[in-house]
Amino acid sequence: MDSNQRDSKKKSGLSAAVVEVLVIAILAGLVLGFMAWKRIQDSKPIPIGDILGDLRTYDGQVVHVEGEVTSTMNLVVKWFEINDGTGSITVVTDRGLPTQGTKVKVDGQVNELFNLGGISKTVIMEMPEQQ
Repeated sequence: MDSNQRDSKKKSGLSAAVVEVLVIAILAGLVLGFMAWKRIQDSKPIPIGDILGDLRTYDGQVVHVEGEVTSTMNLVVKWFEINDGTGSITVVTDRGLPTQGTKVKVDGQVNELFNLGGISKTVIMEMPEQQ
């Protein structure tokens, strides 16, 4: 076996190893992403009153809430208000607006928009619908 054949075998062995590592990394990423999505889907709803009462814990976190739609608005930004009996919160969405009185389940990120002298506004930015 000459040196060109040995070099060729080394390169093909290295290429196979790189492909194998990439495939494993991609599969691991897909599994971890699915597990995070599944955890949100299977989670119990967090009471809205708990979120509003402890923003240090929930601000920036992805939560699952359920409640009844009490109002809707579509002016540049689409949003709706939901109430679960423990509190009300605004949900900002890119999806179609639900009808007032409808019971909804929402997964999204909690964001305290502002807090000025005791006046504050906290919203949930709804996650895009899973395809």
